Amino acid sequence: MRIAHISDLHFSNFSFRLDQFFSKRWLGNLNCIINRSDVLSTKRIYSLIDIFKKQKITDVIVSGDLTTTSSKAEFQQASNFIEKLKAEGLLTYLIPGNHDHYIPHAYKKKIFYRYFPSKQSHVLTYNLKDEGVTAIRWKNRWWLVLMDTTLSTSFFSSNGYFSPLVEKHFLNLLKEVPPNEKILLVNHFPFFQHDQPKRRLKRGHILEKIIQNHPKIQIYLHGHTHRRCIADLRQNRFPLILDSGSTAYRFGSWNLLDLNENSCFLSCFNWEKDTWIEKETKLFQWNN
Repeated sequence: MRIAHISDLHFSNFSFRLDQFFSKRWLGNLNCIINRSDVLSTKRIYSLIDIFKKQKITDVIVSGDLTTTSSKAEFQQASNFIEKLKAEGLLTYLIPGNHDHYIPHAYKKKIFYRYFPSKQSHVLTYNLKDEGVTAIRWKNRWWLVLMDTTLSTSFFSSNGYFSPLVEKHFLNLLKEVPPNEKILLVNHFPFFQHDQPKRRLKRGHILEKIIQNHPKIQIYLHGHTHRRCIADLRQNRFPLILDSGSTAYRFGSWNLLDLNENSCFLSCFNWEKDTWIEKETKLFQWNN
């Protein structure tokens, strides 16, 4: 499998509607104009389609924040892009980020899942929308596990929440994966508590302990920080942790994982000089 990991696409659509001032959306629109309008680009996002074809990508993982303020116009833009990936024969797997549940209405109504249904033919167990986790049995004794830890937050907060309910379903799901098989886990948020308090995953320390106690979890993909991170912490009983960075930003980035039964060849791409350039490669191996 050749897997593209992209994240934090932040499709945006500035709104002049007065009702936005009764929600957090006006803050997101203001931030988009002041801080993000000159650094975000849909051109960078759509240019991925050709390079995915050239690189013979088979699967695409989007680890959240497809939108900026979770408006219908932004979801439609994101949906159009995903449909173009599917039209090229790429299998796509998506989870929401905090910006996809930016306001209470979007969170309560789970609007993200209206555009990106959680029940798909290749999903074997659980329902991401209702239970917060789902699993897909991949090739080469790998499982893909997707997790939704988003919630609608207050002003100036972008926390996630690993709820007791998601914890319960996640633990049950882990029991279904045979001990000799590996898991690639995708969550929007990092589980370590290193970021600012208002940007952390609440109860992330619980998820951290679960991950450390379940060696089947060998790779952890996330976004949220807009910073690429490659952390091989397997000697400390943690998985290989990969943050793709924000794919849509001026210095955008994404990762290509060439995944085999006992190895992962990682290629890191950056947006430079109006094109995507491979900047770094690493090989990670596992014992049988």
